Amino acid sequence: MANASTIAGRRVFITGGARGIGAATARAIVESGGRVALYDLDGEAVSATARALGPECAIGLAGDVTDERTVETALGKTVEAFGGLDDLVNNAGTFDHAPLVELSRARWQRVLDVNLMAPILISSAAVRVMGRGGSVVNVSSVLGQVAAPGRGPYCLSKAALITLTKLQAIEWAERGIRVNAIAPGYILNEATRAFVEAGGVDIEAVRRRIPLGCLGEEEDVAAGICYLIDPVRAKYVTGHVLEVNGGWTAYGFL
Repeated sequence: MANASTIAGRRVFITGGARGIGAATARAIVESGGRVALYDLDGEAVSATARALGPECAIGLAGDVTDERTVETALGKTVEAFGGLDDLVNNAGTFDHAPLVELSRARWQRVLDVNLMAPILISSAAVRVMGRGGSVVNVSSVLGQVAAPGRGPYCLSKAALITLTKLQAIEWAERGIRVNAIAPGYILNEATRAFVEAGGVDIEAVRRRIPLGCLGEEEDVAAGICYLIDPVRAKYVTGHVLEVNGGWTAYGFL
């Protein structure tokens, strides 16, 4: 968990905040004294998550990350509710699983719109209302660093998100805004369980491939995000990709 003395008072906008890594990150921030605006396509779920965190420190906002107008409205409501914005976590994402030759243009486009174009546009909108000392965290993936068959759109979008992070870090340094990415490996959560049940991956083979011998938890990723937005501990960290994968990318053998 983040240190309350350095996260306290941060005002954070989190996309995909209704559940999973987004909700875990919101809990960690609130427990450390920060406030969160949760933005998610599932309006009922995001409202419930915000209520559970407490109305004094969380608001739930419904909308599609690919809808620029709705996003800008949500950012405006965040600034109105909290008196400003300090940090953005681009966590929302989607997935498509099929061989490259079976993917239509529309299927490629949907993943790229959610996983790449949305962070591009949301980040630019958020930076315009942030002051110096703000930060952006883009949630990439280990599959943005290595390739996996059948997951082309996801791999490509997450790899591009890492390059976007470096571009943003360079351009926005003069604004006093840091930009970093986090690259989770296999995380034991609802999405992973559904993928396993659908036969998308042999989870025991994955576990054997991880040097630490276990899958990560959502709270592990949340802790990494809290570190990256921390204005004290991470004040000289920008353009960085924080790997949270149990050593996956360090391991060179099958």
